[in-house]
Amino acid sequence: MMKIEIFPTFLRRYRQDPVFRRKALIGLVLAGLYILLLPNLLWERSAERELSALKKKYNEFSALAGEYRSLKESLSAIERKKALTKTTSIAQAIDDISRSLGMAGKVKSIKGMGTRKTQNQMNEETAEIQIEKLTINEMVRLIYKINNAPMILAMKTVAIKKSFENQELLDVTMTVSLFTPTGTS
Repeated sequence: MMKIEIFPTFLRRYRQDPVFRRKALIGLVLAGLYILLLPNLLWERSAERELSALKKKYNEFSALAGEYRSLKESLSAIERKKALTKTTSIAQAIDDISRSLGMAGKVKSIKGMGTRKTQNQMNEETAEIQIEKLTINEMVRLIYKINNAPMILAMKTVAIKKSFENQELLDVTMTVSLFTPTGTS
């Protein structure tokens, strides 16, 4: 019953007292603004949190997309090399590379170490190659040529020693693998 008595008292004071009327209007306006603005402020904070989460996800996705593109380019380069491989043996591959560099006579030996099938349907043929009396420049060109050959070659180990006859020249022993698609070896 207290509520019923408060409302008529409020109306009577509102009609009779101009100061109370101003205070009541100000209070009603402030309460109305509070009721209208509070949901907007809450929605804005929620929207900011959601925007922050979406920006974080976007940045993560962008990083992953860049990594995906990089891996895809690497894979396509390997696939191109795989398609270009007409070489069927490691000896032929090393012979082709050494001839293109003009150092065919410096290859002392190519010892086959065996062939195995890899997990991704490729054959890996490995050989130990000994090359004598190389200058540092020739060695760098050889390593570059092996890494950028139009076939899938991988250097596993490289041992470099000074030549016994001439200390300015190098004797290089390396283990190299040739990867060919299954069925071509």
